[in-house]
Amino acid sequence: MKKLLVYFSLIIFSIILIVGCSENSRNYMTGIYLRSNNGINIIVSDDSGPTVMSNKTGNENIFDDLKSGDKIEITYDSIMETYPGKTQIYSCTFIERGSINDIPKDTLDKLQEMGWTFDLENS
Repeated sequence: MKKLLVYFSLIIFSIILIVGCSENSRNYMTGIYLRSNNGINIIVSDDSGPTVMSNKTGNENIFDDLKSGDKIEITYDSIMETYPGKTQIYSCTFIERGSINDIPKDTLDKLQEMGWTFDLENS
């Protein structure tokens, strides 16, 4: 009976640890939204630079009301170390309106050198 109680306690502890770790693996990032001409959604952050966002929110229209330059906050799990970075997002919250001029020129230049295109006039 004592072994069963210890075994049961270890199982409960393991479940709590796994659930706790999975929820803690989510991170938050605030940055500036950027939409490429081919519909790819990017967040530009001071900390991690440009990061392509893969939508895992369950809302396929999550980016529809955003314009390049808007400030947003996302919830994500990890960022792949590529340039630009890549991540899966689980929420996206609009913070305030902005303009394409809010995105650092050197970031736009570097992305354009790599073949990315943006509508810089109507963003």
